[in-house]
Amino acid sequence: MNGLSTPPVIWAQAAGSGANTLESLALRRWCSGLTLSSPGLEPSLSGLWAGLAGLAGLLFLTLIMQGPARALRQVFDLPSHVRLVAQAMARLRHSGRVVAVTIGLTLVSWTVGQIRTFQHEQGKVDLLLLTKSRSLGELGFEQGVMAALTPLRDVLGLGDNLPLMLVATILLFRDAAEGWGGPGSPERRPPVRPSAWRNAAWVGTAAYFLYRLVLLGSDSGELPVGGCLTLEVVGIPLIMVLADGIVLAWVLAELRNAGVGETGNDVFNTDQAVGLMPGASLTCLAGLPARYLATFVLLGSLYLPSKAGPTLLVRLLHWQLSWGLVDLQGASLPLLGLAGAVAWSRGTLAGTVRGFGRLLSAEGGHLLVAVLAAGLAAGSLSAVAYVLLLAMPPQTWVLSAADGYAHYATLPIGLLALAALVELGERSLPTATLIGKSDADQATPTPATE
Repeated sequence: MNGLSTPPVIWAQAAGSGANTLESLALRRWCSGLTLSSPGLEPSLSGLWAGLAGLAGLLFLTLIMQGPARALRQVFDLPSHVRLVAQAMARLRHSGRVVAVTIGLTLVSWTVGQIRTFQHEQGKVDLLLLTKSRSLGELGFEQGVMAALTPLRDVLGLGDNLPLMLVATILLFRDAAEGWGGPGSPERRPPVRPSAWRNAAWVGTAAYFLYRLVLLGSDSGELPVGGCLTLEVVGIPLIMVLADGIVLAWVLAELRNAGVGETGNDVFNTDQAVGLMPGASLTCLAGLPARYLATFVLLGSLYLPSKAGPTLLVRLLHWQLSWGLVDLQGASLPLLGLAGAVAWSRGTLAGTVRGFGRLLSAEGGHLLVAVLAAGLAAGSLSAVAYVLLLAMPPQTWVLSAADGYAHYATLPIGLLALAALVELGERSLPTATLIGKSDADQATPTPATE
């Protein structure tokens, strides 16, 4: 199995790439910690334009689904936005289990990561390279913009949390094993979905947990490793999206149940999380597309000929691993509402898409403001974290600490934004109404004429 410190064929052969090692740094930060950053040597507003384009796309979808009048009324309905924030915070308060587990295990995971890299000289080299052509203010603003493009990064990418993956694997395997005993097994609540997804979930989390351990022991700089089997090019992104999806499904189920006061009374089991698959994985794929595509392209680049010239394909792959990551994340902003839709679905792909359309029709204006507010909050807190940490003298640990504290700040924002999306999903559900006798008579169908 070969490590990927850089993708040499793509970087070396792409026309005009030169020796821009900042591209490699940006790629390593994205793959190792979901920290999006600029691959350009000079400060750029490209990330801001990508974010504005994504919001414009969401506005366009809202106008199509709601019509201009209703969409604008919702966008400028300030009291409703305040109520949405209050209701989202109430869901989080009643979801103590999900808040404690995600924040607690993430804190453990990131702290161990900081200890591992504390004395790595590469950290100081990366910091000097990043600050070489940028002032502190420019760097803080740029990193804030990139964080705003990924407001749900910490909840959609929970598969990278090794302690959480281990716990999820154990719980999923335990529940799956109980069903293998047939009629004689102990009584338990029947799963809401076929066992195939339960088995796929624990296999996926176990496989990704082991893969992450391999990354920790490799010299790849936490970039994907491959070169063993051609199937890994598709297989590794697949287990990534499966692992991310099952953890997100659990978070969504907890937030959904918090609205009706169930999370404090029920005994934890995995049925409800499994019941939101594969829709939850679709949500991860739509919300963090650059996460999976970067892995796919990097692993695929191992099989390019070493003497490949600057063909159109090589230039396209080079762009995808640099500015393409930023543009793709901007394009994903209109699809973040899928998280609110899948929480109230049966987990099927078709049902998730239908629920998203229903959410746009009923709450599109509120969704637009929620996504904008989440991006602004994540971007502002991240910018402050970078300015404070990077103002310190260059040390081996400063850049990784700045990335870590930025994620500490945006994880609660991601949870709150996810709770708001779940609330909007509930508001968009169809409601049943009683039909009186006269109404029923009027609704009686008449025979169709040929």
